[in-house]
Amino acid sequence: MSNCCSSEHQVNSEHNSVCSSCNKKAKSVKLITLKSMLVPSALETLNAEENYFFCSTKDCDVVYFNTNDKKYLTSDIKEVVHQKDDSLSTPICYCFGWTKENIKYYLENELSPNPLAHIRENIQEKRCGCEVNNPQGSCCLGNVTKYIKELS
Repeated sequence: MSNCCSSEHQVNSEHNSVCSSCNKKAKSVKLITLKSMLVPSALETLNAEENYFFCSTKDCDVVYFNTNDKKYLTSDIKEVVHQKDDSLSTPICYCFGWTKENIKYYLENELSPNPLAHIRENIQEKRCGCEVNNPQGSCCLGNVTKYIKELS
């Protein structure tokens, strides 16, 4: 698998759009992300010719939408979306299984591996698959770093 967290494989975020449900900017997401995240009944309605966007707004039930405003809701997704769920068992790093709960536990107890170091090491070894494992379709490091800062 390619190194999904390298800058050459990031989704081009210049092509932003606005979610019609919450009126917030959303980021472009690759089709492969939707193919891996949608439940079968939702996948059957996917139009591969459209451009899709990821809505990260917490209080918005829309996860993905396309340029024709076809929406996919949290109920259409196989994974719980970190940005939309406060549960401690929700993953932040979908590739390596780091949840809010275990990140907090490892940091508070100064256990090894350090969550950020562990994720970075795996990224360096080209083991991440964020485009198919993470509902946002991109690297989790920003989310993990933000969560760790919130714990401080």
